[in-house]
Amino acid sequence: MRDLIWTIILIWLVWKIYDMFKSIPKTQPISKSPSQHRKEGEIRIEKNVQQKSHFSENDGEYVDYEEIK
Repeated sequence: MRDLIWTIILIWLVWKIYDMFKSIPKTQPISKSPSQHRKEGEIRIEKNVQQKSHFSENDGEYVDYEEIK
């Protein structure tokens, strides 16, 4: 009788775990646009040509100095 109860508990536990994994929503992979399809092993380097400078044109050149007293 004890073995029957443990078997039922085990089956119930496996069923709950199965239900838990079944209820997780499956994510769809992001589809690539046709311009993004590349052959395997192809290397593509994209450069950001519009980088902002930290300094404006009116800022002077930084000169390291040592203060003498």
